[in-house]
Amino acid sequence: MLITLGIIGIVAAMTLPALIANHRKQVTLTKVKQTYNVLSNALERAKVDYDTEVNNWYVPTEGTQLEKSKFFAETYMLPYLQVSTYCKERSTNPYCLITYTHLKGEEYEVLGPSNSGSGVSFVLNSGVVVGVTVGAISTTNPGDPYDETISRIKITFDIDGPQGYNKKGYDVFMIELGGADGPRIGNRADRNKFLPYLYDASKDCDYYVSDNNHACNNNATYGGSMCLAYIVCNGWDFGDKYPW
Repeated sequence: MLITLGIIGIVAAMTLPALIANHRKQVTLTKVKQTYNVLSNALERAKVDYDTEVNNWYVPTEGTQLEKSKFFAETYMLPYLQVSTYCKERSTNPYCLITYTHLKGEEYEVLGPSNSGSGVSFVLNSGVVVGVTVGAISTTNPGDPYDETISRIKITFDIDGPQGYNKKGYDVFMIELGGADGPRIGNRADRNKFLPYLYDASKDCDYYVSDNNHACNNNATYGGSMCLAYIVCNGWDFGDKYPW
């Protein structure tokens, strides 16, 4: 009996870590997909009230990035979501200001209203913290018909709030209006739905785990930004190259 118990203990010690890891992956995948659907459904409801063409929505051209982000969140998102906390101003509240890292583990960005150049954040009833940033990146030239500093809408969400890993690809994921085409082809982009950050339907799944600066790759400079794109590309699965 002692020998049998010993064998059972050895087998359990060998298999338990894998079972725990698989459970964590499935919990993560479920929360990510649920949050993605909640935010997408909110967008669809806003389109009913405003315009089915998101390119026609009004977004202020003046003011700070934080002010633009507040306007977008308050007008097109918050009325259509179940929110427990809205972090509309600069705050040190942990739910309003989360520092998260890229896959290398180095500090990368703040999720919340840290200054006038940041975005705004809120907490869903599910406990997911969502950050909204309007004009996250500026690459266009002055006078161009498409001004990315105004029109790019980036959403970052942390599925377990400040108590988790706070790491892109682990519990922090990113989406944007129109995916990669949103900023790339400007007003010709179909920005009528949220897509994973930098998602490009013309790319195969390996692109999102390549050496690209934002890829879901531990060695990438800003690794983790494309992790949701890799998951979606694999049919809402982590695939065989996810960098856990």
